[in-house]
Amino acid sequence: MNLNWITFKGMFADSPLWKKVILFIFLLIFCTVTLTSLSMLISHVAGWNPNSIEDLKVKQLMSSSGMFILGPALFVYLTKKEPEDYCLLKLVDPRIIFLSILAICTVYPFISVTASWNEGMHLPEALQGVERWMKESEELLKDTTLQMLESSSIPQLIFNLIVIALIPAIGEELTFRGVIQQSLAKHLKNEHVAVWLAATLFSAIHLQFFGFFPRLLLGVLLGYIFLYGKSLIASIFCHFMNNAIIIIYAYVSDPKTALDSESSLNMTHGTIAASVLLLVVTFFILTRINHINNKAESKKSEK
Repeated sequence: MNLNWITFKGMFADSPLWKKVILFIFLLIFCTVTLTSLSMLISHVAGWNPNSIEDLKVKQLMSSSGMFILGPALFVYLTKKEPEDYCLLKLVDPRIIFLSILAICTVYPFISVTASWNEGMHLPEALQGVERWMKESEELLKDTTLQMLESSSIPQLIFNLIVIALIPAIGEELTFRGVIQQSLAKHLKNEHVAVWLAATLFSAIHLQFFGFFPRLLLGVLLGYIFLYGKSLIASIFCHFMNNAIIIIYAYVSDPKTALDSESSLNMTHGTIAASVLLLVVTFFILTRINHINNKAESKKSEK
């Protein structure tokens, strides 16, 4: 007996694309507002001052969970008849995990060079007002991030790893790779265009204008790890590792040093050449991940 009509599972599966887009946006807004309101209630009951470190972290936890986990999860549940298969939260070959981590490590110098170049960008004279606004917005966001990264004990470090590293890694991968990238690939019939478009949205939503291109490259890499690994597990793990390194670095040194480390490479010809070479190595690592996964799938089909 099919009980999907009672549980609402897949009830929008046959709806046109425009209805699914509206549903997706509605669920993101609804879940974010609901959980953010809940975080404000928790803060009030706990007696925390507004914009205190405790208040900021709980708001971050609840808003991220609403926008990037609960909203997309409900969307997949309502629009897919088999949401478990669609999310691709399946175990992955350990070699793919290892190669994915290696890809993150090898591409990092190129991302750092890109970050240095991006931070030095200037808009035309006519848009100097816009540039000032962008810089002021980034400074405000940076100050908030520095407060979030502050931790002086192991429990605070663990809480930061959960709130700033784990929740965003799970949520953003579910949203941008699990939902947006797969949906774009299905409708555009081009997986590579879908990877780049999803990565562009991933970078744009962070509203860090002078960090747009390095985050775009990170999104592209995570997109190909998901595409070739055929599982969100690998991209979630790599995303978490990327976030966790900054948090741990902030704990053992200081938050400002950790935030500045991404763009700390000097723009010399040597570093640029080395970063491009490592980018090529990253490309070959991705092809190896694709080869391992295709080989595993062909063996399954032969059985």
